[in-house]
Amino acid sequence: MLDVGTGQPIRRLRGHTSRINAVKFNNDASIIVTGSYDSTVRVWDCKARTFDPVQVLNEARDSVTSVQLSSSEILTGSVDGQIRRYDVRFGKLVCDTIGNPVTSVSFSRDGHCVLASSLDEKIRLLDRDNGELLNEYKGHKNNEYKVDCCLSHDDATIVCGAEDGKIWFWDLVESSRTFSVNHSRPGAQNKECVVYSLAYHPKEPCLLSAGSWGPVKVWKNSAWTPEED
Repeated sequence: MLDVGTGQPIRRLRGHTSRINAVKFNNDASIIVTGSYDSTVRVWDCKARTFDPVQVLNEARDSVTSVQLSSSEILTGSVDGQIRRYDVRFGKLVCDTIGNPVTSVSFSRDGHCVLASSLDEKIRLLDRDNGELLNEYKGHKNNEYKVDCCLSHDDATIVCGAEDGKIWFWDLVESSRTFSVNHSRPGAQNKECVVYSLAYHPKEPCLLSAGSWGPVKVWKNSAWTPEED
């Protein structure tokens, strides 16, 4: 853990035996959840004095690529082709089988759906409660690396990184690609950049992206202005 102001380490957590793929805070930053190549998900209490995790979830049979949190659930994706949803209130585990390595999972803003990308170059929208496939989105390049997918602030648009240096956008209902933007540096070959990470603002049309080349980028509509407090 690093101090935001100084960039200096303030705490070191231990427990994973291999590289960490995903890290998420809960809403009040009191809990950290991590997913790793060691096939485990570990839960850390930021307020505790111990450096060890308070809980270890070891149901995955391969690398855990993605984790997401809601107020009462932990959502994970794994290379074993499974999406796992842990209800921490009742100790319940629900699994949905994709069949291909899962690279990214996220909840919709309204909490009713789960969005998942996988290495068969498809993004799937699933019903959170019963796992029913609601829609599929394709047309982007993703068959080798972990890339993020997410929903826009209003749940109207699907957004996903790709291995060709682009960020792709789909209409949620129509499942049609609407447009793309290029994260790569000007003049670069597309294959030189993989867009690994995306984060959409929860309330406003503003997107962050990071890839294998260059700085983190901020994308927004030309007419957008931040809301005042």
